[in-house]
Amino acid sequence: MRKSLSKKSEKVIREMIEDGRFFENPLSVMAREGARMMLRVALEEELTEALGRDLYERTEGARGYRNGYKQRTVKLSCGDITIPVPKPRGLSFRSKVLAPYQTRMRELEEVIPLLYMNGLSTRRVKRSLKKVLGRKGLSHQTVSNISARVVKEFDEWKRRDLSGLEVLYLVVDGIRVGVRAGTSEKEAMLVASAFLENGKREVVGVALGNCESYGCWKGFFDDLRERGLKDPLLIVSDGCPGLLRALEEVFPGIETQRCTKHRMENVLKKVLKEDHKEVRDDLRRVFYGPTLEHSREAVVLFERKWRKRYPSAVECLLTGIEKCQTYYKFPHTHWRRIRTINAVERGFREVRQRIRSIGRFKDEQRALATVWWLMKDAQERWYGVGMTKEAREILARLRSEKALLAA
Repeated sequence: MRKSLSKKSEKVIREMIEDGRFFENPLSVMAREGARMMLRVALEEELTEALGRDLYERTEGARGYRNGYKQRTVKLSCGDITIPVPKPRGLSFRSKVLAPYQTRMRELEEVIPLLYMNGLSTRRVKRSLKKVLGRKGLSHQTVSNISARVVKEFDEWKRRDLSGLEVLYLVVDGIRVGVRAGTSEKEAMLVASAFLENGKREVVGVALGNCESYGCWKGFFDDLRERGLKDPLLIVSDGCPGLLRALEEVFPGIETQRCTKHRMENVLKKVLKEDHKEVRDDLRRVFYGPTLEHSREAVVLFERKWRKRYPSAVECLLTGIEKCQTYYKFPHTHWRRIRTINAVERGFREVRQRIRSIGRFKDEQRALATVWWLMKDAQERWYGVGMTKEAREILARLRSEKALLAA
């Protein structure tokens, strides 16, 4: 069975790559096909072990029989897959690979990116596919074609026109990654994610910055501008000095929001552990108050309570505190998404998890393409912002006020 599956899957994937006959994203198609075959092989082998005999094999002492298949649907980020699950007869059997009511498989999603992740090693990618395609796996040329197609798709994406995007909020941050083989230094990947007028979320920029300096961020923002990115209503960041300076030059007059999570962490670093819980509770009243007035009152109370014991912590909180409260101007239903840079950082968390076992990338092209794909893949599974009637009215008023100031 393995041999026939291997030949069939090899043919399907080779045709998809070489012929270019796709009706949707070829990477999604390839990921689903690989996941489907990987799961089929695992289920068949699991039942073979339980029965004590292979398909069509007659063995003395067998513990039961095969009794056809039933269709099961499994949800993946690249799309749902339907697989035939083998059924036994005369044997009490419960699959450990796919539990009876399990509909989502995170383990498969962890393996799928290795199909085309970065070409860091053709040998390593082939090894990761052995369970899917049998002992031989994919040919060297096929794996090279997969990697080349990913890099090509990223190159086209990073040059696309952005003038058609109606951006409400832009969230920016950087992650340090081992980009080049044979080196020990990590470099910064700069990422911009946008919440759009239709409420959806989209990654709009991924670039190599070397470090998070003013020059790197300015070059990143200049590129977004040159490709037609319009002014957002709000830009959310962690408050890196170089980043803020670049924002002032490239996006003058745009409202900015400092990440409240980062500010809380910075304040807590100046507090003894024995007081962390109490200080954190007071900070939550500052950053999660029901109104701007409540937040301002909580700031005053925090200063009175902690000024004597932790003057440095109080100064840390008060410095530019109004930039941590900008989100109060925007629709209440959007606050959770725009008061922190979680919209990007959660994607970074998945990037770190997925590439931890890889180590360093082969080169910057594959590193950029991989970070882009993983960020896009992660954010497609998360919510955007709700565009209720009230939210639209508030946003329309803010735009009008902005237009009057610019006139």
